Amino acid sequence: MRKTSNSFLTNNSQQPKQFRGGEKKVMKKSLLSLALAGSMLSALAVPAFAATPSDVVGKPVQTAVEELTALGIINGYADGTFKPDNTITRAELAKIVIVATGNQSAANLMANTAPSFKDVKKGAWYTGYINAAAAKGFIQGYNGNFRPNDTIKFEEVTAILVRALGYKDKYLSGSWPYNVLLQADEVGLFEGVEMANGTNANRGVVAELTENALGANLVQYNADGDMSNVEKTVAGKQVAQLLINKLGESTAQVLKGTAVTDGKISFVGEDAVVADNFFITGGKKLADLIGHSVTVLKNKDGKVLAVTDNQAATKIVSTTLKGKQVIDAALTTNASSTDYKVATGAVLYVNTDPTTIDTTEYADGTDVQLLLNADGDVQAVLVTNWISDAQVSDIVAYNTYSVINSSGGSFKVDATTSVTLDGKAATLADLKADDIINVIKNKAGLATKVVATRNTVTGKVEAKGTSGSDKTVKVNGTTYVTTVDTSKLTLDSEYTFYLNKDGKAVAFKAPSAATATDYFVVYTVATTGSPIIIDNQVSTDDYYKIVYYSLKDSTKKVAYTKEKVAVVNALKDNSIAQLTFKDGYITEVKNAKELANNGLAKVDSISGSRVTLKTGAGATSTYVLDSNTVYLKVTDKDADSTVAALTAADVKVGDYVTVSNEGATAKFVVVTAQGAVAELPQVQGLFVSQSTVESTADGKTYTVKLNVNGEEKTFAVQAPVTANKYDVVTLVDKTSDNAYYESAGITVSDHTALIATAPTVDASAKTITSGTTTYVVTENTKFYNINADDTGLAIGYFNDARVATDAVSGNYGTAKGKYQLVIVEGKETYGEGATASKEAGVVVVVYHNN
Repeated sequence: MRKTSNSFLTNNSQQPKQFRGGEKKVMKKSLLSLALAGSMLSALAVPAFAATPSDVVGKPVQTAVEELTALGIINGYADGTFKPDNTITRAELAKIVIVATGNQSAANLMANTAPSFKDVKKGAWYTGYINAAAAKGFIQGYNGNFRPNDTIKFEEVTAILVRALGYKDKYLSGSWPYNVLLQADEVGLFEGVEMANGTNANRGVVAELTENALGANLVQYNADGDMSNVEKTVAGKQVAQLLINKLGESTAQVLKGTAVTDGKISFVGEDAVVADNFFITGGKKLADLIGHSVTVLKNKDGKVLAVTDNQAATKIVSTTLKGKQVIDAALTTNASSTDYKVATGAVLYVNTDPTTIDTTEYADGTDVQLLLNADGDVQAVLVTNWISDAQVSDIVAYNTYSVINSSGGSFKVDATTSVTLDGKAATLADLKADDIINVIKNKAGLATKVVATRNTVTGKVEAKGTSGSDKTVKVNGTTYVTTVDTSKLTLDSEYTFYLNKDGKAVAFKAPSAATATDYFVVYTVATTGSPIIIDNQVSTDDYYKIVYYSLKDSTKKVAYTKEKVAVVNALKDNSIAQLTFKDGYITEVKNAKELANNGLAKVDSISGSRVTLKTGAGATSTYVLDSNTVYLKVTDKDADSTVAALTAADVKVGDYVTVSNEGATAKFVVVTAQGAVAELPQVQGLFVSQSTVESTADGKTYTVKLNVNGEEKTFAVQAPVTANKYDVVTLVDKTSDNAYYESAGITVSDHTALIATAPTVDASAKTITSGTTTYVVTENTKFYNINADDTGLAIGYFNDARVATDAVSGNYGTAKGKYQLVIVEGKETYGEGATASKEAGVVVVVYHNN
């Protein structure tokens, strides 16, 4: 319950919107029932957490407000605000302390009891709370009065919360108010709270103090006045009780699941239903706690209300494998010769995915963590293959998730993802472009953990070198180990280096935009040399003619060089280069890394700070655009002034460009031609019909009609489409600038090509896995329900796929009354390589009605 960040209930207050059930009335009853079942499951999938009050988002008080609101201790206002700066009354504080100590029932019983204070009215909203608080000894009056509507001082709030923990004024050393203030400081009530003795307490400060009190130990005194912690036997062991334990029953568990699925959370040996106001204390996510010993708080209904990390640091053994190693029941690590006993029910997690401990061999450098129980036995093993030192390019937010684009690939992030920044709990909104991240990605393609570092150093490169097998760079008198290509660094030039969590320089860029005067746009290079006139004499050597545009002089010029190899290999039409001259001749050519295919490519897409280019061969390359990228346009090779400055907004999809880059970052983008027509967007839908029209002016034109999310739309195509009713048709404009989809960009997926074995549907990760392929469900995914005999079509939803593949109910199969799926991939890919996940473009649930 201690202060760690403002992100306490971000995963709870900003839960993804659920896919809804239901569809058009044209569906037969069988499919209608399927969708209705899906909608009912949807309501159970994730707890319906309340929204965070708008006026505390991003403020230090956010964590406390979210936590206490979830527990029902405090409330916001009807307008969606909390008003943290408003003062609080003595009556309001009485309610807070009574609810926080689990005495709501006592307040209800005493609501109509004659008050012991002259100024407290019988039957008022606050009467029961004041009576209970006075009876418990939490709050005292003034000469027979309580003064319920008076404001309350900071130190008075502190005293009340100290008493609520079990401390008695008479046993506290010192005089008022320092006796309670010193005790409060000792137990951590002021952690993260701005103290303001003598001032009226406001709602925000009271929330922070109360949150800290919930995480403090309860104490008790014996007859001699000796103090001890209140303890309770949990799983055969004595466990100190916290104030929060007064709100329900607490048990010790080992966390197994990384997400709330179908309204349940998974522990070793038990799946438990979570309450609507479920939360994780300390601003953590479940992914932070897998395999940990946790304290589980259940409310009066037996539902899980809160989970608190209880894994002692001394019970965590971390190591990195040196050489290939098998992790089996012996569990001997290379960091220690200790053989650990494996506890019953121990679980192995590979990138947060639970599996059984076996004899799988893991690679050198793999991070391994052993989590031990109180007896020192292994209760869980975490094997982690990090995607390391990726540099964030941009973050794109969708309705139910976000995608981090980086030099290490693209990562799907949702409300369950654990995010830290410089060692502290954070939210995705805290991350920025150029942050260095380490990522754990599970088998569903979801980033379960993102560990970010924001640490830079800017200065001139004083030296480059090596230290053993490591490259080094010296900046501002300090030598850094680096993974960057030091050949791209110029001595005595200034750069900004981005450091990872270990202080290693893993990326760099120039701190300001490239100086245009240092560069030239090369138009043409002679492919064969010839003698030229030098000092009125014909030269004996072959010189190569170079026509270029000087950015320094804004003039088109001609120069010559004997450097044939450099010219032919390094320079291309409209490429960016640095040229070194001596006596009017080019003696050295320094060219940035150029995009292939004669330096020309077509802009395929622009998303945030990333541009994807497509070459004539169909291959694509993606570059990061930042504030230092220089944009130019070659307007006319035959004119004297043929290069113009552009902005990022001037570069459009369909333009032809050449790119000079440093790593993944585009240093120059040179537009050589504007695209005639932007490529048509991808379309996916179910085939309805097609038509052909012949006219004198246009000849034959073809169109195809598709059902796209329940709406029938018509699209121009180059040629007729070979498809049957309800086939999935994908239209992609791959090669042309025409206003129609060419045949090369049209694919048809047979809707009768059913997946034989039931795919696995993960509701929390929003994924569907069939065989070795995992599909990520996004806001663009289209769901359809059809009958196998093609007699019915309706819009479907994610939960329809869940119901169809439900193994418990045995819904999947070819018999009458069973369901099967057809899945067609969409446009996006998450991650890279063999473990990359595909976007689910279209999911068809087929009902076998005969």
